[in-house]
Amino acid sequence: MLLVLALASSAAWLVPAPAPRCAAARCCDTIPDSVSEKIPPEKLSDAWRRDERAKELSETLKGCSLYLVGFGARKTAVARLLSRRLQNYRLYDVGSIMCSTYSAMGGGGEAVSLSQLLAKEPLADVEQLSQAVLREVQQFARSIFVAWDGAVSTADYMVMQQGIVVHLEFDASEEDEVALPAAEAKATREAWAEGHAKADVTVKLAKGLAADDAAYKVVDALLAFIESNPAKSKEWKEKADAKLDEQES
Repeated sequence: MLLVLALASSAAWLVPAPAPRCAAARCCDTIPDSVSEKIPPEKLSDAWRRDERAKELSETLKGCSLYLVGFGARKTAVARLLSRRLQNYRLYDVGSIMCSTYSAMGGGGEAVSLSQLLAKEPLADVEQLSQAVLREVQQFARSIFVAWDGAVSTADYMVMQQGIVVHLEFDASEEDEVALPAAEAKATREAWAEGHAKADVTVKLAKGLAADDAAYKVVDALLAFIESNPAKSKEWKEKADAKLDEQES
């Protein structure tokens, strides 16, 4: 109950100012000849093809945000690589923001994990915290949001479907440990799995797939989805353009 009451005055803590992208990360635009000569031609060709596909997706999205759902922390690693490939897209890890917000509301500043948060507070209160954070961050266009594993309610999807919701389905043998409430953990996990299945796009990621390969697979899946749903993509683009115009005015 304390968490629910505190949410009303927590808006200032919900979203820390986005860190600027480090310019040093891209110190040059071309690969030195001494390096490129040692790279097999097929590897270079694949790298350029991935860049071109990512550029195509970035232009097609026109600022429309992406929401990644699924189990475990590996989706954050995929989202990080995806945000690097999509020009001018920022990454927001909703689970991490939930934890930092909860710590700030406690006043002590002690860091907590999602597992600790679920152990300390009722599931309903954690869900409300997730929804409050999601509402705050969704205002940012050109963003990739990594949703908390339990973001599966109608209220969550009302926010997330302002963009495109992507379900990352990892091989069961490689799933990270999932933070679940102590009470009815199995039933909760099953309910969350059903909620993830409501996503616009589901991308199945094979065992042992590297994060960059997984990000490229997401790029391909999104381009195919948008191409096969022109009416929906037009609606998303119109909303995205209107949001961008509003921010720039």
